[in-house]
Amino acid sequence: MILECRHIYKTYIQGKLEVPVLKDVNFCMDEGEYVAIMGPSGSGKSTLMNLIGCLDKPTRGELFLDGKDVSRLSDNELADLRLEKIGFVFQNFQLLPYMTALENVELPLTYAGLPKRERQKLAGEALERVGLGERMDFRPNQLSGGQKQRTAIARAIANHPKIILADEPTGALDSKSGSQVMELFQELNREGSTVLMITHDAGVGARAARMVEIRDGILYLPGQEADAERKLKEEEEKLADREGGTADET
Repeated sequence: MILECRHIYKTYIQGKLEVPVLKDVNFCMDEGEYVAIMGPSGSGKSTLMNLIGCLDKPTRGELFLDGKDVSRLSDNELADLRLEKIGFVFQNFQLLPYMTALENVELPLTYAGLPKRERQKLAGEALERVGLGERMDFRPNQLSGGQKQRTAIARAIANHPKIILADEPTGALDSKSGSQVMELFQELNREGSTVLMITHDAGVGARAARMVEIRDGILYLPGQEADAERKLKEEEEKLADREGGTADET
């Protein structure tokens, strides 16, 4: 098992109020799976992605990535885990404009301490894999949206991570480019890559081998919808009680 979330809660404090964002999330993935987590804006999917990506820690619960309990790691240990185990793909590509495609793909390999020759070899192979072997020396402003996202995918796979996390990877693309990117994720998965994708688009989510839904901070797993609805009702009652208590204090 590459990923396991056990009773994950994430709560933010706004003034005197506690704002629950994730509520008792239980979820797991096996190595080699391709899973989409689908939900509307404000559902908690980006918060969950940040936790899985080791960019934040849960308020309560345990999150295991490749056997390590993320919630117990220091900031430096989290940074090392991100570098070694995770490949990120973002909606807006996150490419450095003054670097070539090859240099952008090399960047995480540089942070990993690889020698220049090995970095260039791995980055070049990754760009070849996504069909950009002839665009290595192009800067982002010389690439189309689809080519930028494929460069970002090359950067994500260059270090052979344990899991690829894709956050709305087609959100900034036209339908043709988006379809090509989704085909690439499917190919990578067939070759053995583990892919977890966050999306609000049911059509995009359906391209994954398994899809789960998140609404109001609660994950709806197939066959467990009634349990999720019960949790949602309980959380709404708790929130109403807290808001009532705050009103009484004032």
